[in-house]
Amino acid sequence: MTSRKTLVAGFTALSAAALTAGMCVNAASASPMAFAQMQAKAITQATQVADTLGAGNGGIYLERGKAVLNVTDAAAQEKAKAAGFATKLVKHSFTALTGAKNQMDAVKNVPQTSWGIDTKTNQVVVKIYDAASQATKDKVTAAAAKLGDAARVEHRSGKLATYIADGDSINNGQFTCSLGFNVTKGGQPYMLTAGHCTNEGGTWSGGDVSGAQVVESDCPGADSGLLTRPNGTGPGAINTGQQITSAGSPTVGEQIQKMGQTTGGGSGEVTSVDESVNFDVGVLNHEFGTTAHTDHGDSGGPAYDGSKGLGTLSGGDTQTSYFYPLTLELQSYGLELA
Repeated sequence: MTSRKTLVAGFTALSAAALTAGMCVNAASASPMAFAQMQAKAITQATQVADTLGAGNGGIYLERGKAVLNVTDAAAQEKAKAAGFATKLVKHSFTALTGAKNQMDAVKNVPQTSWGIDTKTNQVVVKIYDAASQATKDKVTAAAAKLGDAARVEHRSGKLATYIADGDSINNGQFTCSLGFNVTKGGQPYMLTAGHCTNEGGTWSGGDVSGAQVVESDCPGADSGLLTRPNGTGPGAINTGQQITSAGSPTVGEQIQKMGQTTGGGSGEVTSVDESVNFDVGVLNHEFGTTAHTDHGDSGGPAYDGSKGLGTLSGGDTQTSYFYPLTLELQSYGLELA
């Protein structure tokens, strides 16, 4: 058992590190890479502390690159503050929010809706699109109402869509998408993109690649697709030159970058995690929502934060773009980043 003295010493060291990080990097003036490093450090340190809070853990989020720890009681708040973090007293623990989200997952056959965890508001955010049928709207609204203030319903205009279009980067002669990440397995090179793209089959080409075959394709449920790379290993970098050296999980409030063949580069903020998105192709689980702008042809393109890869694009609407987590893709297929 860890002694109280050791535990306090550990938190004191973490507190000093957290304060030093905040003093050394100013969010307003930091370069993109320095800001990404600041976010990564804040997420790692805050997660370490949050994991010790037990039922007092309400989850974490970022505010201008700095971590805020949600806490459900005074003891957890004192512990988090002692570690040098800003805190917010909330009603629902992260475990309770996960339970509420899982209850929503029991609602089936409701296309044009979604729900995921928003730690910034300490709620499960439930989105209902105009394109949903009235029966679907009523069904999802009733399910959300049972969760009380642990959930909020947002009505969205337009329609959820996966973003396939022609005239873009990698294509099979009929459909086109964007390359997410160059990866390897057993020393062999592959390309990772969206599963709803590779579901279309065929032989894919684009850039320096031709004759790429579909090896894995998972959609709905997941949204992962794996293609061979007959022309050899591709660079472990975005086409801007930004190296991708690791995969990480997204955090609400995290500022991210994205790349796609239709809209190019851009930025956004993570607004929800572990989201179940009911596209017309079926339910895509564990997605994360962002404010990044994407469009048809961007499907499969990468979301990243500095050198950390986050996910591949599934689709979205005019307000939200959804990505499937890179960590789950690498784990599912036994891949490593190139």
